[in-house]
Amino acid sequence: MSRVDRLDTFSHRLRNARMLQGWTQKDLAVASNLSQSAIGNYESGQRQQPSSDALIKLTRALRVNPLWLSTGEGPMVDAGQGSDALSGLGDLPEPPAWPFETVSHAAYARLSLQEKRQIELVLAAYIKARGE
Repeated sequence: MSRVDRLDTFSHRLRNARMLQGWTQKDLAVASNLSQSAIGNYESGQRQQPSSDALIKLTRALRVNPLWLSTGEGPMVDAGQGSDALSGLGDLPEPPAWPFETVSHAAYARLSLQEKRQIELVLAAYIKARGE
């Protein structure tokens, strides 16, 4: 059984869900607003279970069932977004698709606020020049 297939512990389930997204630990850290070292500690088993706040952040980022991630029970992903397992987390809006193929979201997230604003201004000027 490969490392991605083992689902007997929280650390294995977390690693499996992250790898199925095609994310690095750093990508998950950015998406969940947790530190990369926290992700690494969870995956290595140095930290056994996350706090409820961290669990919510991880399940929202990975879009997996919180009960499955926490205990291994139930389906990894619920059939419907509004299912009972996720209803306790409130309405989870569908995140917009990342529009760029050659720039990762993680790379963009590492930019400073000033750099992000510059990119937004350039993009807005380009769209305006096209008459949109």
